[in-house]
Amino acid sequence: MKKALKWMFIILGCVIGLIGFFVIAFIVEMTPDKDEESKITAKAEEYLKTEYSNQMEVYDTLYDNMGNFGFEYAAKATNNYNHVSFLVYEDSETGEMVDDYAVSYFEEELYDAMVDDVEKRFRKAGMIVADYEQTSVARKYLGDTDLPEIQDLDVAPTLSIWMDRGKEDGDKQKMKEIIDILKKDVHLPQVKVMIHYYGASADGTISMAYGTKEE
Repeated sequence: MKKALKWMFIILGCVIGLIGFFVIAFIVEMTPDKDEESKITAKAEEYLKTEYSNQMEVYDTLYDNMGNFGFEYAAKATNNYNHVSFLVYEDSETGEMVDDYAVSYFEEELYDAMVDDVEKRFRKAGMIVADYEQTSVARKYLGDTDLPEIQDLDVAPTLSIWMDRGKEDGDKQKMKEIIDILKKDVHLPQVKVMIHYYGASADGTISMAYGTKEE
């Protein structure tokens, strides 16, 4: 009996030790390296000074330990005049500093143009996201603050509406109304609208577009 208890405590101790090891490893993995944060901040500040003549300012850093972006560390910056926030980071292919200011600017413009109309029709929308295709837009307008209107872009953005419920009968009609506003009032040449259903009553995704292959 004593021997059984002894082995039970040994096994329990090993299990607890293993759990502790993984917890510590997880915490270490989730904790950003201060030196790396300092490096990216310094590089970003020099880059912004060169590309934007002190119009932009670094206010924080981003550590992507989950691999969601194409970088591990980035600097968070803001335009002091219009307060658009964006990221400055090192391109993984070229090793050069780049930013996504243009993308963030266009996404904010589209969001501001549509948020009231979307919320009026989808009152329980959990999230509304305006998304422009990152690579082409970011590279085309890199270092540029004199940006065109969203109506003049040759890229089709996606307006995503996230609903914490299942599909309802009037959703497609409401989506058509959003499409009409984007086409006739906002005057976008092309766009894709998506409704994502999530949560316990998730029902997948529906989409509608014009000026694109899904028209």
